Amino acid sequence: MAKRIKAIKCPHCGSIKITTLRPDYYKCDSCGTEFFLDSDDININHNYNYPRSNQDQKKALRTVLFFGLGFLALFIGIRIISSLFSKKPAPSYTTYNASNTKVEPEEVVTYDWNSASNEVFLDKDNTAHIVLVGKVRSSTSKYGDEKDNKIYIGLFNPKTGKKEWVKPLMETAPEVSSSDIQLRVFEDQNLYIIVRSKYVYQFDKNTLTFKSVLEDYVKNTPALSSGIAKIEFKYENYGSAYQIVNNEGQTLAYYPLINATFADRQLYKETIKTLPNPTTKTAFTFSNRSMDFPDEKIQLIQYSYHYQYGYPKDDPRFSWDRDYGRSGIFTERDPYRKVLINRSQMARARIITFKDFTPGRLYFQPVVLAQNDKTLLIAYEPTPAEDDTQQLQLLDRSTGAIQKTIPTELKSINKKGYLLKDGFLIKNSSDYYYFDNNGKQINKFEGYNPKFDTLN
Repeated sequence: MAKRIKAIKCPHCGSIKITTLRPDYYKCDSCGTEFFLDSDDININHNYNYPRSNQDQKKALRTVLFFGLGFLALFIGIRIISSLFSKKPAPSYTTYNASNTKVEPEEVVTYDWNSASNEVFLDKDNTAHIVLVGKVRSSTSKYGDEKDNKIYIGLFNPKTGKKEWVKPLMETAPEVSSSDIQLRVFEDQNLYIIVRSKYVYQFDKNTLTFKSVLEDYVKNTPALSSGIAKIEFKYENYGSAYQIVNNEGQTLAYYPLINATFADRQLYKETIKTLPNPTTKTAFTFSNRSMDFPDEKIQLIQYSYHYQYGYPKDDPRFSWDRDYGRSGIFTERDPYRKVLINRSQMARARIITFKDFTPGRLYFQPVVLAQNDKTLLIAYEPTPAEDDTQQLQLLDRSTGAIQKTIPTELKSINKKGYLLKDGFLIKNSSDYYYFDNNGKQINKFEGYNPKFDTLN
């Protein structure tokens, strides 16, 4: 096909200032674009080629970079300031691989006691339990955050340390400390509970159930019919009794087992009255150190006395003393008798006879812990050394013969112990120690705050 003559123009900028590179191939002298002509002269193919020295392009590139870097710096600054003032914690990210894909177990929730008191309780089978009464909190709660604001009662096995059950005693509880909760076992062997000197419950040894009894006291006792303003336990040596202030302002000693009240200031007179139907009982106690005769040794005293269930009483206090035969002020020149217990104490404790049960034996810091028909359990220090520890001793109740002596690491032991079928239990502060019949310690139960796993 014949070629037709045409003006060759740059396809990019339209300039006709063209340089021939080789046949049908050209370069624009204005913009540098290289292009060529098809053989049929119809299409113009071109290759854009921007020279690196073009200043406008460099300026544009710098502008884009400047604004890009500025935007990035502004974004980072905003994120830093936001994180400083934000109350939410920064998110954390974990990279998982084959070594860290183990699923952690959920936290096990446990419970413990707050503001609680405890006491040993023997059921109808003479099996020992530890009763705790107080508030409960969970291991996931903050300090002082008690569970449900209730007062709970719990039963624990001192031999194994395990919980038997924990139940609400009071659904709506007042604010309490451990001193606001008092526990006492009366002569009927039931446990009585006082909360905040206002609420009274009985825990039954036969059924292991509890109930409020304050309403019955008010209903069945004329002297309490006006209502009770304050109620607490009397000292144990006076028997199974409360000290009550009624709503008329009277202070009374109330003996619930015989449903009798006495003016509190006149109670000492009741202890010397002849009992209507007394029985004779035998008990043991240690004498106290004498002020008048400090060289006299402490003795283990066996005594018999008149007793009647539920009535007022007073425990004896044996200590070598001067008996002048009358009341008054005396001097060392006045005649007297040296006695282990004076006549007034004999009368108030209704003592019939007494004697030194283990003549010649030495005791330091001794205490009688428990007794049954065959055995007497005592604790004492064998020497007066300040760093000496207590030892336990089992005695034949009929003869005083030593059955077993058991050393311990305890500095002191409370005045409570319990002789059981399979051993014995003693208390030191808030802790309980369980021994088998051979004198081997098989468990220490921390009664102050035993932990447990469920509320039931």
